[in-house]
Amino acid sequence: MPQHQTLSLRSAILININIMMGTGIFINTVILAKQSGLLGAGIYTLAGLLMLPLVLSMAEQTKLHTEGNFYSFGSSISAFWGFMNTWIYFFTKLASATLSLHVFTLFLINLIPILKNFPLFYLEICLISFFIFLNTLHIKTGRSIQIGFIFMKGIPLLFALIAGLLSFNIVNIAAPHIIWSGIATALPLTLFCYLGFETICSLSRHIENPQVNRPRAIIISFSLIILITTLYQLFFYASLGPWLGQQTNYVDAFPGLINKTVPHLMNFLTPLFSIAIGTSALGGAYGILYSNSWNLFTLAQKNHLIGSSYFSRLNIYNAPTLCVITEGVICITYLFITKGSQLPHQYTAVMGCIIAYTISIFALYREKKSLLSICGLITCLILGAVCLNGFIYTTFMPLVIFGVIITSGLSMFYAKNKYLTY
Repeated sequence: MPQHQTLSLRSAILININIMMGTGIFINTVILAKQSGLLGAGIYTLAGLLMLPLVLSMAEQTKLHTEGNFYSFGSSISAFWGFMNTWIYFFTKLASATLSLHVFTLFLINLIPILKNFPLFYLEICLISFFIFLNTLHIKTGRSIQIGFIFMKGIPLLFALIAGLLSFNIVNIAAPHIIWSGIATALPLTLFCYLGFETICSLSRHIENPQVNRPRAIIISFSLIILITTLYQLFFYASLGPWLGQQTNYVDAFPGLINKTVPHLMNFLTPLFSIAIGTSALGGAYGILYSNSWNLFTLAQKNHLIGSSYFSRLNIYNAPTLCVITEGVICITYLFITKGSQLPHQYTAVMGCIIAYTISIFALYREKKSLLSICGLITCLILGAVCLNGFIYTTFMPLVIFGVIITSGLSMFYAKNKYLTY
């Protein structure tokens, strides 16, 4: 691939951060305060520490494999596991993109009231179609857009950190504000914010000096996100206290912080932050769609799909057009099934990624038995148990979605193998 199409270490880190900070950090603001009070900030740190062996294991995997993607990880066990690893990750990762697009649409409607006259679902279809178009363009376009998204989401983040620090109220970090019983349901939501550290594996073919830069991008971006999310939730709650958890949803969070710190700027900052947060959601969605299409492309290259020759074709911009279009169809299907509900999307993405991590790290254990790979597997088991426990308290819809993904994957793999035998 020509040099101008490669991604530098800095660009790789930006893409990872863009996806991890797509929507989770903002949409979790109220629900974490509601479920666990001040402890929400600590749960971010806890989730980060729980995932650390997993993250380091995935970074180690990228050093061992030239391709460095989920297929190469799983295929070190067998072609079947390479296929299933990529198939599961591809489909469940799009639940994150779908939620991000839904969040943006809601903010857009609040900013432009006339849009309320149009069905929400149709607006989202238009937005998805536009993103599909963008993702069929040259990879340099993607890199430029990523930088713009990072800038926009930095505006509300910086305000929250500064305003929260300046209005920090020691009363709001007292023991009564810690709700220990909320850990079980809050932990999967914080895990959602950390999904994306592995995204760069999907773009291995585009990274400069991948054997060195892939693990660096994973570790650096993950460390930065732990710090940012913890401080963000801490300062937000320390400023607003129990009031934050009493709000209906994340839309009310920033207006409350603005009213507490700079009420005279309410009319200016409220729409500005709505635009910035909505754009942040777009950034996360764009980053996922931009990178995730290459997972399906990899399966097509390995001839695991019915119609692989069509899915493996690149357009004049070197983008896998049919793979990108497939992403759009899946996102629309998610919206149709869930009606944009937050928890099914978050839990579907978390569970699917945990399964893909588990397969990848088990492959690492088979190739290179070490304390790190054992700790990584233990981490995956713990996170899987946490996710299943969350379903008990919330919704089983992700399990149904996951069942459909597994069934369709098995059908595709064995139908393709049967076809090849004739």
